[in-house]
Amino acid sequence: MNDEPVFIRHGRSGQYMYNRRNPVGRALFILTPFVAIGVLYGYYSSVHWSEGEFREAVHKGVQDVNSKRHRTTPDSDHGHLIAEAIRESGTGPGHGVDARRDEDGYNVSTEDTETQYCVRITLTLDKQPPVLLPGAPDPPPPTPGSLAFYRATATVTDGAC
Repeated sequence: MNDEPVFIRHGRSGQYMYNRRNPVGRALFILTPFVAIGVLYGYYSSVHWSEGEFREAVHKGVQDVNSKRHRTTPDSDHGHLIAEAIRESGTGPGHGVDARRDEDGYNVSTEDTETQYCVRITLTLDKQPPVLLPGAPDPPPPTPGSLAFYRATATVTDGAC
């Protein structure tokens, strides 16, 4: 075994550094840059969308939009529903999703990927009555443009709308 210490003081600065005469110090001297590169790569991949992550998140988000009731109006911009469902899908970093309304649907993209998806939403008035207090009068039927509960049917296709 080597009696040299793993760390030694630098002569001029007084800072500690790896001792290359010790096998452990030599191994640390060689391995430290690889560990640092691995950590930086892991951080980069955790804060940026990959093409596969984005595709999976969009498809999960569309399934999520389809499975819930939404209190909205048919004329509203529903891009926030899509973007929120994608962020909450549990895939990817969860930020940077852009859903812009187009004539045919919503163009969904991120800054990190080149891919765009077209999400089309059709709303159907939910016939299930809202929960009311006992003895409360029945609510009037919704008029066009008023808030009501709707079931969404969303579809996704590759490419812009």
